[in-house]
Amino acid sequence: MPIGKQYKTHKNNVIDLFDGYKNKRGDLNDGVDIKFLEQRVDTLKNGKFTLAVAGEVKAGKSTFINALLGAEILPTDVLQASSAIVEIFKSENSVLKVKFSDGHEEILSDDLDTPTTDEAKERLHEICRLHDAYRDIPTTLIDACIVESNELLEVNNELITKLQKSSGMKNLEHNQDKIESYILERTKDKIPVEITFGYPLKWDFEELRIVDAPGVNATGGVQDVAFDFFESANAILFVHPIKPIESESFKKFVDSVISDRSKETLFLILTHAGIYSNDEVERLQGEAKRLYGGLIPQDRVLVVDSLLKLIHCDLEQGVSVQEIRKSENKKKILSSYREQAEDEGRELIDVIYEASRFKRMFSAIDEFSMKAPNIQLQEILEKVKSGYEKQEELIGEKSSQLELKKRNPQEFEEEINRINKALEKYKLLTRKTEEELRSNYSGRHSSWQKDIEALKDKYQKLIEGSDSIESARKHTVDAINAIQNKADEFSRELTKRLEDALNKEDKSFKEEHRISIPKVDLKALEEKSKEAAYKEKETGYWDKEPIWKIWKWGSRDYYVKTGTKQEFDNEKFLDGFKTRCNEEFYKIVNNLPNQSKVVLDLYLQLFTNKMDSVIKERQKALEQEKDKKRSNEEIANEIKDLDRKKKDIQPEIKRCNEVLEDIQ
Repeated sequence: MPIGKQYKTHKNNVIDLFDGYKNKRGDLNDGVDIKFLEQRVDTLKNGKFTLAVAGEVKAGKSTFINALLGAEILPTDVLQASSAIVEIFKSENSVLKVKFSDGHEEILSDDLDTPTTDEAKERLHEICRLHDAYRDIPTTLIDACIVESNELLEVNNELITKLQKSSGMKNLEHNQDKIESYILERTKDKIPVEITFGYPLKWDFEELRIVDAPGVNATGGVQDVAFDFFESANAILFVHPIKPIESESFKKFVDSVISDRSKETLFLILTHAGIYSNDEVERLQGEAKRLYGGLIPQDRVLVVDSLLKLIHCDLEQGVSVQEIRKSENKKKILSSYREQAEDEGRELIDVIYEASRFKRMFSAIDEFSMKAPNIQLQEILEKVKSGYEKQEELIGEKSSQLELKKRNPQEFEEEINRINKALEKYKLLTRKTEEELRSNYSGRHSSWQKDIEALKDKYQKLIEGSDSIESARKHTVDAINAIQNKADEFSRELTKRLEDALNKEDKSFKEEHRISIPKVDLKALEEKSKEAAYKEKETGYWDKEPIWKIWKWGSRDYYVKTGTKQEFDNEKFLDGFKTRCNEEFYKIVNNLPNQSKVVLDLYLQLFTNKMDSVIKERQKALEQEKDKKRSNEEIANEIKDLDRKKKDIQPEIKRCNEVLEDIQ
């Protein structure tokens, strides 16, 4: 798979450059917080890159995922029963790990002594398959009800009504016996909640994960575990047949289910293009862009044929046409493309790949979803480059001082005294900058409060107007994300203001006093101040379990008495859920001004302490050099050593520039 190929090369280059920088920097304080940068690089090394695949049941989702993987891993000839997320990754051998709802885990690896049988893959198929007898009942939704209940589910009018409303299936009362039979068979120890499957896939990008979410119309919506995956995914691919082109489930998925942040990563993948003419496909794609242009950008509406891509994979692996034709589905679509290849005098494999339209899809997803990771690479590399440039400046300054010491020790001593006095003045200048910034942000300007009031008004209305749990969840997450964005905006603004103020003062100070200006890593200080400000659970939402994971449908608080029975009141539960969502939202948003003040105080205190420490360290080194007694020969040798270090830095800066240019 071409997704992530270039990123992998860029990432390896950045890690290599960082390792070289870490080894070469020595004891020079170049203004880079090496521990903070190392943490960022470790996150880079251990990160996962996730493509989450969503869509309706029977939309061709499993075939599409297999085409993405380049291997037929998920069963496509049966209806999938699993209501669990299936996460697929590259590994040396097949390995399956399943967590069941009763808490027990099953781990199965491929037995290398039986090369013709892939036990892990067969077990995955077994878990995902649904018995033919249960195809006309909402099994994954029933699974969810079994998992949430502490008792054996009673199949009554209440449950039937709930299943019909959530699944969209009608006349389920006629299948009551079938539902009862399914519930008796389907105990908690048989219901998977998490599935991870490693397979020797033929791609280079080891960090890539393909996540198969349950069909959006199979469980009455998107489960919390799937929602969490969508929130963290690099790209979400919603699979839908190219005909019929209109999709209520896609509109609902965008408008009422996933968060606005997830919407920014969304693609609509229209499948089964290979059975229509090019003109018809172009017309249908244009219609989809018109229909959904208000939901996602037009360049993220893509058309593919997954079955043709699987045939292309077969041909790449040397499978004969005769063998491919043994699959009835592949045989049907293959014949017309064999004729096309003969008529045009082209290789069948090329015609098939072109018709699958996967090349364009891979390119579009790669280009889009690598933007954020590439920005992260650029930021790390820019920091490494700035460290090298500061080292070069410091080395040059020290070399000049040593030349002076060798030539005229008395003049050298006077120069050291002059620099120390200049550093004291710079310390006062940074204190003045810090005080001015603190003064500017005291009593935060009215636009900040207006922004907070606007957040309150907007999301209170959206949460209260929600007509479902999913919709209330979506709006609550959007509200929390908006608060987080506002908090991040505040800390970024602090960094920018401080950076601008220092740059303005530094230029004139450097010209006047002829010294290299001490630097501190403002981005590292920003992150440390935020981390310290939000570490307390009572003030930081992000340490809490989201409320939609705490509240369960089975809560007895939302049952009403109807005659001699207690029945679940969906409306009462929804009203209570919305009230709780608003309470949590208000608790966080009302605390935002106070938290911002905490961030400001921590940030400026960290800045002052760090700047004082850096200046003190520089002054101490200068005094030590002044007191050090050495021969001219020893000084000359140190100057040569410094010149070598400076020459070693030049190729590294050049390489940083080359990789940066390539990434950009």
